Amino acid sequence: MAKSNAEIQKDKRAKEKALLDRIGAEKRTLIVSKALADALQVLGERHGFEEWQETVSTFLINLAAAPAKESARFATMSRPEIVVTKKWSRQLEEFAKTGIEI
Repeated sequence: MAKSNAEIQKDKRAKEKALLDRIGAEKRTLIVSKALADALQVLGERHGFEEWQETVSTFLINLAAAPAKESARFATMSRPEIVVTKKWSRQLEEFAKTGIEI
């Protein structure tokens, strides 16, 4: 027998509550920076998926609930170095002066 949408949502909330209890957290509204909200919006538009914010929140909650050995690989991920070229530097300086993107 297939579960109704209400039952699926109830199960989902129960799982989320169990995870939050496990890490000693309480559910609050996720407040994100404009940059992060914009990035999530771009991902949603690019991939036709509207629940990026929920997905990212769930990922972080699961990561916090995981044993340190499992979450360590995410803490030690390589982070590419961003080298600002002369062109970028000039564009940033111009943008800082005028507020207009070149």
